[in-house]
Amino acid sequence: MSWSPWFHARPVARGVWLVAEPGHVNSWLVAGRDRAVLVDSGLGIAPIRPVVEALTDRPVDVVHTHAHLDHVGGDAEFSRVAIHPAGVAELTAGASAAERRRYLAHTRRMLAAADAYRALDRDFLHLLSADSDPRPLPPGVDETTWAPGPAPTPDLLADGDVVDLGGRELRVLHTPGHSPDSVCFLDERAGLLFAGDTVNTGPTYAQAPEADLPAFAASTARLAELDVHLVLMAHFGRAVAEGAYLREVADAFARLLAGGVDGPVLRPARDCDADPVREAVFDACSIYVPADE
Repeated sequence: MSWSPWFHARPVARGVWLVAEPGHVNSWLVAGRDRAVLVDSGLGIAPIRPVVEALTDRPVDVVHTHAHLDHVGGDAEFSRVAIHPAGVAELTAGASAAERRRYLAHTRRMLAAADAYRALDRDFLHLLSADSDPRPLPPGVDETTWAPGPAPTPDLLADGDVVDLGGRELRVLHTPGHSPDSVCFLDERAGLLFAGDTVNTGPTYAQAPEADLPAFAASTARLAELDVHLVLMAHFGRAVAEGAYLREVADAFARLLAGGVDGPVLRPARDCDADPVREAVFDACSIYVPADE
């Protein structure tokens, strides 16, 4: 299901929908008997609430995996949001015009390259889908017109908390590493993990000043011990992975942290802000670390 020009949504499991801003970020709508939650509210470039209300008739609140601008932009459309205490200050402050400007510059670079990638994909790879094919920016969007409203005063999420939706529960797992406030949400009964930016199938971002590599390794090791059927992620071309992928990511972080002769290849790269980083490359995934590390 597509909401032109920006959103694409589809069911992934019973009572679970991917709500994608293709090429940018994924939110996840999870419905129980009594209520629903939207795991992250996206960029706020276009209204997300009409998409959500077309998918469920349950009342919907927002729960956050962390406070980065591409995960919290739709908060002003909802009356209740929740986040880990370590993310409250960033959520309350909101993203600066400079942050939005950097993100839009990345978007324009991606869109400029998209036609060439589509041609290669059509001829050889066949990987693009409606989940991932980048949508053009809506007309008139810049760092001044894209200015998400303030979030409501957030409720707080702590490790071990349970979000009860009626017949369905999401357990909060504090997974610092990408950011101090990062959490995942575990639906134990269905075997679903909503991973935020703690797990991705593109490069995992561990290069920012707020990132913590040892904490990241510990968090991914914790996730690898879970009995999970599907991992539901926030970025890049593959939004859904098998549960076994958690072990591959945890092993990658362990090798990176250990270093030595068994450590990964590190190659120069640039992140979405065009800042130089080094990319630790593994068979199943990669990890960005600071350029000078």
